[in-house]
Amino acid sequence: MPSTEATGSSKWPVYLIGALFALGVLGTALWNVELPYLAYSPGQVSDAADAIVVRDVEVFPPEGELLMLTVIAPEVNVFEALIAGFDPTIDLVRREAVRRVGETDEEYRNRVLQQMDDSNFRSVAVALGYLGIELMPTEVVINEFVEGVPAQSVLELGDTIKAVNGLPVTSATEIRPLIEGLEPGDTIEVTVVRNGTDSTVVVELAEREDEVGAVMIGVTLGELTGPPFPLEVSAGDVGGPSAGLMHTLAIIDILTEGELTKGNVVAGTGTIRMDGTVGNIGGVRQKVVAAEAAGADYMLVPEGNYQTALTAKYDAIQIVPVATLADAIGFLEGLDEA
Repeated sequence: MPSTEATGSSKWPVYLIGALFALGVLGTALWNVELPYLAYSPGQVSDAADAIVVRDVEVFPPEGELLMLTVIAPEVNVFEALIAGFDPTIDLVRREAVRRVGETDEEYRNRVLQQMDDSNFRSVAVALGYLGIELMPTEVVINEFVEGVPAQSVLELGDTIKAVNGLPVTSATEIRPLIEGLEPGDTIEVTVVRNGTDSTVVVELAEREDEVGAVMIGVTLGELTGPPFPLEVSAGDVGGPSAGLMHTLAIIDILTEGELTKGNVVAGTGTIRMDGTVGNIGGVRQKVVAAEAAGADYMLVPEGNYQTALTAKYDAIQIVPVATLADAIGFLEGLDEA
């Protein structure tokens, strides 16, 4: 007859295997449970000047660097959240602070890329304004129709008018002279860009309500403006508006003789508004870490993010608060030559 001690000993491996199996099942379940948080960590760093493409005017490639900074923000499961809790360079941010409720990955991506496009336009406009270079009309867009005009059957809101009767158009004021002398019911050819595709449609002219016998297409037009020479910001796949300040500084540096940075490596972040004020951004702590790792001696941050930036894990980089473009340029002008 077996002893009680022997029976208990023989069951121990079974209990152990069962416990390990249960832990494995639990671990797998927890690994597949995503929390409503994103893990902000330091991302890609690049020279903002590399994103500026200018043609047909003299440029002055800088020797110093104006580094633009990014963060990566993946979703996390329970284990990743625990690891992040022990890493001083990572912050957990609630998902709804970044992503809209119900927003798909594609919708989010499109939104942040549009934010970058808007930011790039402001960077160009603010930089050229600082340099005293006026923007010029570049595109004419249909914003409204006069009710009941024939044009409404062939044109659409948002169409960009590129030409009338084969003659290029870049300003709303250029269109009226092209139809003067025609009569109501006459037709013209209008070339438009719609959804990225050029097409030419035949438009019947209507009579103006305020002038008997005078003609109109019957649309309210808006003008898009741009630089008087080819200039674009090509930041690749990066989204969001937080590189606005650095792109603005890079444009000014490239179009101005001399070194805005005095040859120093300067990192920075912040949105740019049309009045030159610098707006707050997310992930400033992670951007401080990325800036120092990339070799920057100075980092420009929005004034509203300054106190948070000081809590980042860094050693020697100098963090500089700026409220406006003028603040940033004033700081750079005060630097010693590298």
